[in-house]
Amino acid sequence: MKWYTAVGVKLESADGAFCVRTGSGVKNLLGAECYVWNTLLWSFVEESEIYGRMAWLLKLSFPKQPEKTKISREEFAYCLRRLLTRGLAVCREDETAEGAAEALLKAAEVACVGRTWGERFLLFCGYAAEGMPLRYSLQAFQKLPEEKTHKQLLRDIRGKGTAGFSMKEIGEEQRGAVLELYRKKLLFIQSVKEGSIG
Repeated sequence: MKWYTAVGVKLESADGAFCVRTGSGVKNLLGAECYVWNTLLWSFVEESEIYGRMAWLLKLSFPKQPEKTKISREEFAYCLRRLLTRGLAVCREDETAEGAAEALLKAAEVACVGRTWGERFLLFCGYAAEGMPLRYSLQAFQKLPEEKTHKQLLRDIRGKGTAGFSMKEIGEEQRGAVLELYRKKLLFIQSVKEGSIG
């Protein structure tokens, strides 16, 4: 089976374009590429399930805008190939998602998602504006249990900044922690070394 995941860190651009920073620079995503990339972000998805998952996410995101959820399989396939060619998605053959994830992460450089205090405050305000209870809104300032458990590892990764933290710098036992942090949306795969995965 082939498993796919997204590569890169989403950026906010001044003109509103959907941009992703990878190890080789900043790239714009156009049209349905944005949806395919978001479908693969923070997950390892089997090839035959990507299209259905993307369609489901689009229906959730645009419940009253059916025109935005109509992406043909041909357009989807084109966008997936384009993401792979541009290094914004990677693929690995393996029997399980865990096996594919391990292989991909061994060849990866990762970066922290970390929110600043200002971003957390804006998130808190957004929750409050939506009418969420104060108790729920305050969660914007709380750290996830994984952030506390893997505090030193996150500090080491954060210390590398935008250059990315090479997975070669850690031992086998810490790769499981990195996979857990990735799945909890605390890390991005910033880049994957070409030729080191199959």
